[in-house]
Amino acid sequence: MWWSLFLFPAVIPPYPLDEIPATRGAAGRVVVNEVYYDHPGRDDGWEFVELYNAGRDTVDLSLWRIESLDGASGRARCVWTGAAPARIGPGEVVCVAGGALGPASGYLLAGGLENGPDAVRLVSPAGIEDLIGYGPLALEGLFEGGPAPDVPAGSSLARKPDGADSDRNDVDFTAATPTPGRRNFFARDLALSHAPPDELPCPGAPFAFKLKFANAGLERFECAVRVRVVVESGLAADSAAARKELRLDPGALDSIAVKARAPFADRFAVRSFVEGAPDDWAGDDSLRFELRTSPGDVVVNEIMYRPGDGECEWVEIVCAGGASRDLAGWTICDAAGSRRLISREPLVLAPFRYLVLARDSSVFAARYPRCAAPVRTPAGGWPSLNDTGRDGVADRVSLHDDSGALVESVAYRDLLGAERGRSIERLSETACSALPGGVWHRSAARDRATPGAENSTRSSVAPKGTRPALAPNPFSPSRHGSVSISGALAGGEVGFRVRIFSMAGIELRRVFAESGGARTFSCKWDGTDDGGAVLPPGMYVCLVEYIGTGGGVCRREKLCVVVAAG
Repeated sequence: MWWSLFLFPAVIPPYPLDEIPATRGAAGRVVVNEVYYDHPGRDDGWEFVELYNAGRDTVDLSLWRIESLDGASGRARCVWTGAAPARIGPGEVVCVAGGALGPASGYLLAGGLENGPDAVRLVSPAGIEDLIGYGPLALEGLFEGGPAPDVPAGSSLARKPDGADSDRNDVDFTAATPTPGRRNFFARDLALSHAPPDELPCPGAPFAFKLKFANAGLERFECAVRVRVVVESGLAADSAAARKELRLDPGALDSIAVKARAPFADRFAVRSFVEGAPDDWAGDDSLRFELRTSPGDVVVNEIMYRPGDGECEWVEIVCAGGASRDLAGWTICDAAGSRRLISREPLVLAPFRYLVLARDSSVFAARYPRCAAPVRTPAGGWPSLNDTGRDGVADRVSLHDDSGALVESVAYRDLLGAERGRSIERLSETACSALPGGVWHRSAARDRATPGAENSTRSSVAPKGTRPALAPNPFSPSRHGSVSISGALAGGEVGFRVRIFSMAGIELRRVFAESGGARTFSCKWDGTDDGGAVLPPGMYVCLVEYIGTGGGVCRREKLCVVVAAG
């Protein structure tokens, strides 16, 4: 964080005097260079006022004062008084800060600053040296020229360029990332940041994310830069490089997509840095962030994105890990990115248990009265789920934990067509959310959804090759409940159809059919016919037909399935 760069005192090479408007004409000209008055959460101890000597001589700060002025009344409150041997040399920065930032002896900010609209005044024994007003101030005498903008929590008001003073707060100051104890802006400064991936990568699989370049300097930046990306997991590391030709005016942005490979680990770190020294400040030339691989401990397991008339959207999540997870402070969001708080209070999801998040919990309960899982309506409202979208993706459901870290993100395509009231089910809670081809199938349940229960299309064993498999076989409807029919699509295949026939070739049951779902599939047959009647013990034929891109059957596989008595 920015406060890890906090150093006292610091020397900034002064600008040439002809580049800084000398409003006071003093050989030693001290100005307020930066003000940080609104820290996220509690302000106490984090605020600071930075002074900068833009003149040629050292200035004795003994008996100088920094005052915080109330924006409504103009009443002044002293928050710092200089005491010997407080001095500030030419081009030097002095930071007066709260105790949380560990200021140098004699430079402790007492009492803190007010959030806008308010003002900060620098007073020497000779009189007012500088005045910074911020926010919509109406009272005269609380600002120079016009007040500076009121900045959001976590941002500072920074003089740009450092030390430049035109006697207009609205011109001289801008919102910035806090830089206590060092220069606010450099002539050449390339700032590196990133846009995190939309989804968590599969272990050992390639993933991509976007690196962003911002010209945070005062001059145009033209340079070819080379960025190194290092993926770290324990003692192992892998790296990749990317090159980008940049031509950026001050404040302009550019980006580049970079690719790397995830390690076989639950989580890992990604470190990116600009090689060489293309600018004047290396502090923002590198970054580090952490990622998890998929699946994590909590996954999205079932989605109702197109409910029937009078019903509501819902999402089922499951704790797939061996430890409970408290979802207090967690959020859910769709592809639009608006995060909705799930719960303000403790909401514990036990291992291998389900939780249903519904737009309207009472409407959900009326539709699924047998659902054994707890049902909650997110405290922050519901993220509306799309039925269709661009590039074959209808929407994306993501979960972030209470620290804001991404713990699950899974996209889905429309598998329902015009049908309403049927859910889509994850093929397995152990399947990576980023699997090519997706992880979703239309629900094959008679009730068209399985909230709070095992998915009807859940695959417990990955198929070997593309041939279908049955388990258990033989099976007894009374003892086993059902037989699982699983398989995988080959190249050029987009769907499948499962039917049960008698040995005489009479079709008895259409078990399941789908196009456009996950590349692996699993469905269950409970030993009944299409009318729900239990078939007698004996041998039957399970026919799996594979659908090609043109819609026709391109492959057929037959298996014998035995229904046992008892």
